[in-house]
Order: sequence, then structure tokens, then C-alpha cells
Amino acid sequence: ALPAPMHIEEERTIGPLLGQDSINKGIKATIIGSILVFVFMAIYYLLAGIIADIALLLNLLLILGGLGMLPVLFPGASATLTLPGIAGIVLSLGMAVDANVLINERIREELATGKALRGAIANGYSRAFSAIFDSNLTTLIAALLLFQFGTGPIRGFAVTLTIGLIASMFTAIVVTRTIFEVLLSFGLLKNSLPMLRLIKETKLDFIGKRKLFYAISLIVIIAGLFFYFKKGKEAYGIDFAGGQLQEYGFKTPPDIEKVRQVLKEVNLADASIQQFKDNPKLVLIRTAEDKSTILTDKLKSMFPEQDIQILRVERVGPIAGKHLKAKAIYALIWSMVGILVYVAFRFKHFNFAIAGVIALFHDVLVTLGFLAITGRQIDLLSVTAFLTIAGYSINDTIVIYDRVRENSRLFRKLSLKELINLSVNQTLGRTILTSGVTLLVVIAILFYGGEVLSSFAFALLVGFISGVYSTVYIASPLVLAWSRSE
Repeated sequence: ALPAPMHIEEERTIGPLLGQDSINKGIKATIIGSILVFVFMAIYYLLAGIIADIALLLNLLLILGGLGMLPVLFPGASATLTLPGIAGIVLSLGMAVDANVLINERIREELATGKALRGAIANGYSRAFSAIFDSNLTTLIAALLLFQFGTGPIRGFAVTLTIGLIASMFTAIVVTRTIFEVLLSFGLLKNSLPMLRLIKETKLDFIGKRKLFYAISLIVIIAGLFFYFKKGKEAYGIDFAGGQLQEYGFKTPPDIEKVRQVLKEVNLADASIQQFKDNPKLVLIRTAEDKSTILTDKLKSMFPEQDIQILRVERVGPIAGKHLKAKAIYALIWSMVGILVYVAFRFKHFNFAIAGVIALFHDVLVTLGFLAITGRQIDLLSVTAFLTIAGYSINDTIVIYDRVRENSRLFRKLSLKELINLSVNQTLGRTILTSGVTLLVVIAILFYGGEVLSSFAFALLVGFISGVYSTVYIASPLVLAWSRSE
């Protein structure tokens, strides 16, 4: 009743064809990725891998059950599974894989010292617990801050990640241990627990080559930022830059020049047109103005034989764009602050915390640069990928920090440089295995998830690889550098 005009600042419409296509491709990619993970774990760790697979399957069921219980636990709340929510599940399952790999590798180490199987299993869980607890709790703190300061899609990511982290702690530590105890009690598991081993113990001097890798990182980041700033507003999707996006489906690949002619006739000559390589029948048009009705009518009259389908229309006004961008930045910054404070508290020194957070920024900047270089735009789904990368990277870093803390008690005569090198070498196999297994899911999404998930999966691929690199060559050497400066 107020004499004030009302304007729609944000509106998104997904047509049934694109929606169903995204669901089908998403399910296909998830199934393929999951099968690859389950098969690898079973082949590599044999019986221990099958037990881990049972825990992972239960973990997924607990996540879905937790989402279903939200309205019961929090009246008025509801859960709708979106792409950021799926990203949260991917990260939590990745951390569940990591926990199981960590436990199995610890059991392997204990068996190598000659301990009996029951004692090796008990010690393996005991020694892996602190790393699993710290990494999960650190990511959980970040997820809670993301929920507090983030907007809709980011909060969805935080919800599924929180449920997944709690579930993964339970399945990795309680469920798998219970299965081992049952097998031992019934005599089904006696004197050995065979596992394959592809990555043997290394004695590489990672710290000694730190200056070379500092330089490589700077070159990659500077090159990426150059492309990012050069693109200006074009670097952002409509989530942050505002505007309108329309996706059309044609019967046969249309003549792009004729499409461009239509845009000129409706005064949208500056609009951008994208035709997908793997499916040239799809055309994506991004405009600054809302002329979707006029544009659609004109396209249908220009291509009467094509039976054009409107697959997607997204419109974000400038005010909503600025709001989404600000909330995304705040969420990212506050999650980093949470990680910084907790790591400093647990490891009794800010050197560890600051080095870990710098490694996170390194991974985000590297991923941002690769998105800009490859012509992919930054949107809310990209921010979700950055958050997923940060969570996975700090998890990896904390595992090494935990080993440094443990080795400092066992080898008191070693220097900090020797302790860090020893710890990185001891955890290198686990780092490569965990990241490699999680990348199986990401690669499946990249190749089979369709265009909607393509940029997200590409960002995860770059970020996870960068995360392994930064843990070894950025975070660990920086701890040594700052300790010396004191």
C-alpha cells in the first residue's frame, strides 16, 4: 500500500529441460566418481579399504538423513539440495576418505614396527585421532562462520558441510573401529592386515628448494591476476556484475551471425554470445538489460524451424550483485580468521596458523588466475569452489602440522628444518593418495557433469592440485622461515 515502486533485484528461472539434464548429468558424474573411489579403496587397502567403503556409504546416508531431519530439529527450516550443497557433500566425503586413509596408513606404520595386529589397530586410531579431530574441527569452525556471514548458496554449502563433517568423524573413528573390533573378536582377523603400497617412504629435501617454488608461485599468481584485472567487469558472472543471462536450446546448431543480427535489431549489439563446444545446439546470451521477452520472440521469428526452448533465465540487479559480492567476501574472510585463531590455539604458535592461511590464499589466488586465463567467469559457484578448496587445503596442512608436533616430541635433537622435512616425507604418500582419490570424483564431474558444473569442477581440479603443492612448498617452509626470523 506504500506509494513506493518495487523492483525485482534477483530472479532465476531454470526450465524443465535444463533442470532435468543437470540432474541426470550430476547423478551420472557422482555415480561414476563414487564407483572409482570405492573400487580404488577396496583394491589398494583390501579388507581395510572395504571397511572404509562401508563407512563412506554410511557417511553419505547420514548426510541425506541429516538434511531430512533439519525441519524436525529446526522448525521452519528446510533443505533444498543445490550445487553449492553438493559441493559441501563432496568436501565432507573427501575429508571422510582422508580420515580413513590416515588411519590405514597409521596402522601400516604400526605393523611395520612389529606390533601385533590388535595393538597396531589401537595405536593407529590413537595416533590418527589428533590430526582427524583438528582438521575436521578447523573446517567446522569455518563452516559455522560461513553460515553466519554468507548468503543463501554459501549457507547451503555450510549446512551440508557441517552435517558431513560430523558424520565423517563418527563413521571414520567409531564405525570402522567397531568393525575391526568385531572381526578381531570373532577371529576373522588374526595376525595380518595386508595392504598394497604404491608410494614408498621418501627422503626428499622439500625445504631446501623452497625459494624456487616461492618464485614459481609468484609467477603463476601474478600472471593470473594480470588476466583477472585485465578482464575487468567481464571477469564476473551476473551474480556479482549484474545483468541478465539467457540460455536457449535449438534443434540444430544455429548460425551465430544470424543470432548476433537479432541482438542488433533489439538494440543489444554489446551482448555476449557463447556457443558450447560439446553441444553447439545450446546458446548462452548475456545482456546488460532485461529484454528476454523481446529477444525470445525475435529469435523464434528468425528461426521458425528450430523450435527454440528457453532453458534458463537469470537476472541480477546491481544492488543485489553488490550485496552478493560483499557477503561472499565477508564469508571468505571470516572463515579464514576462524581457521587462523584455532590453528594458532592448537599448535601454540601463530607461525603455523599464518603460514596455513597464506597457503589457503595461495590456492584461492591460483584458482582465480586459472579461471581468468581460461575465460571462465567468477560467480557464486566459483566462490563455493574457493571455500571447498580452502577447507581441503587446511585439512592437508594440519595433517603435516600434527606430524611435526608428534615428531618434535620423538626426535628432540632434530632441527626444525629436519623435523619439517621428515614430517612432509612421512605424510607425502597419504597426501597424494587422499588428493588423488578425491580428484577421481572431481574429474568425473568435470567430464560428465555438463556445462552447469564444468567451471565448478575445473576450479576444484586446479585448487586441489594447488592445495597439495602449497602444503608442501608454501605452508611448511614459511613456518621455518618465520621461526628463524624470531
